[in-house]
Amino acid sequence: MGLRLVFIAVAAGAGLFLAYEIAGTLLLVFAGILLATVLDAAVMGLGRILPIPRLVRLGVATVAVVVLLMVGLAYGGYALATQLQTLVTSAVEQAEFLLELLADYDIDVGSDDEGSLSVLEYMPSPELLFGHAQHAFGSTVAVLVNSIIVIFLGLFFASNPAGYRDGFVKLIVPHRRERVREVLTETGVALRWWIVGQLAMMVLVAVSMTIMLLLVGIPNAIVLGVIAGLLNFIPYLGPVLAAVPIFLAAIPEGLAVFLLVASLFVILESIEGYLFTPLVQQRAVHLPAAWSLAALMIGGALFGGLGIALATPLLAVVRILVLRLYVEDGLERRTALAAQRE
Repeated sequence: MGLRLVFIAVAAGAGLFLAYEIAGTLLLVFAGILLATVLDAAVMGLGRILPIPRLVRLGVATVAVVVLLMVGLAYGGYALATQLQTLVTSAVEQAEFLLELLADYDIDVGSDDEGSLSVLEYMPSPELLFGHAQHAFGSTVAVLVNSIIVIFLGLFFASNPAGYRDGFVKLIVPHRRERVREVLTETGVALRWWIVGQLAMMVLVAVSMTIMLLLVGIPNAIVLGVIAGLLNFIPYLGPVLAAVPIFLAAIPEGLAVFLLVASLFVILESIEGYLFTPLVQQRAVHLPAAWSLAALMIGGALFGGLGIALATPLLAVVRILVLRLYVEDGLERRTALAAQRE
């Protein structure tokens, strides 16, 4: 018995170490599963109105998503690009204003004349800047490659989710397979409603923020609204990150406009967070705020941006697995059996 416990402990430690070493790959697989839940929801919805095979419905849903993206880029891409260019131009103008302000304080940014402080002394060397450019290019390529991998994983998982689930269940001992299959199905349902709810909230935030900024008269309102909607995918931290560019864009418009934008931003985010999110995700797995925030910090510290983006749905899955397989089937069952024996 003692040797068996030692073997289990060693195997568990080796498994955790291996999982940490390949955590990036596992997170990509989980991102593919999230995408598959979106496609699966679309396929199930089409199944209620189109009595056609599942793979055909998956193809229809995929083509519909691609067409919607192309239409959105065709009609809104130019406007977004124009506003983004305007936003960059505004940032450059603010930088030039800052340089003029530094010059007023005898801080020179271009020469080393005696009696002035050159900011170029604190600038990195051209070789270092080129190294940063190479790193940025490599990171961009990695993001594109990972995105393609996630897309194909989502398509493969969505083509036959029950088959992949049952294939995994076969690795479990026979008398536990049905229970594990039931729990995995529950996690799939929770993920489906979580991701659908998040997408609905992203659209709602993007539209409401854009309308609010347009009414107030903030430049680049569409770009800022889209950024706010995309960042809303990250619970709790997303609204904080979205507030930064919006507040920066409101500062040049004056104190009164800035206070108005800040107040409306807080009101809209409060309505979205405390009213619409619970209503939209009432069928999803609701997690305590403290645990969700802790998961975001741990995911970010261990795995960077991808860990932050996937921390909450991953915590939702882990919560269901722990509650069903450990608490209910382990602790509570053993307690009930011990009580019966007494």
